[in-house]
Amino acid sequence: MSFSYPVAVKFSEIDLAGVVFNSHYLTWCEDAKWAFLERAGFGPDHLAQEHGNALVRHAEIDWVASLQPRDRAEIRVSAERVGVTSFTLRHEIWRAGDDPVLTATCVITYVWVGSGSATKTDLPPALRRALTPA
Repeated sequence: MSFSYPVAVKFSEIDLAGVVFNSHYLTWCEDAKWAFLERAGFGPDHLAQEHGNALVRHAEIDWVASLQPRDRAEIRVSAERVGVTSFTLRHEIWRAGDDPVLTATCVITYVWVGSGSATKTDLPPALRRALTPA
């Protein structure tokens, strides 16, 4: 599934070196993940019905180029790997415009955890199917 999530870069998200603070990359990716899952039919309300949630297990950020305040960015989200209890999403952050530029890549692995416990459990079968690349 091809998916893109828009971001408007704010002055407060850029550090003195002119680079997006790492925490903002992760916040953007979390918002993009939820929009991606919603489009696949697994938004927050549906996941609550599944009695579980996808929690960050591991995150990697690879910076490539800077974004500036007032830039428009686009986060392209794709499922990179789908396992039994976890899945990995690739988030490519592009500077939007006539000549798009890849600015960062965030690869985040999420583990499925049952509601009310800190125990990982199998992904719901319908979620696995929705995430599995065709």
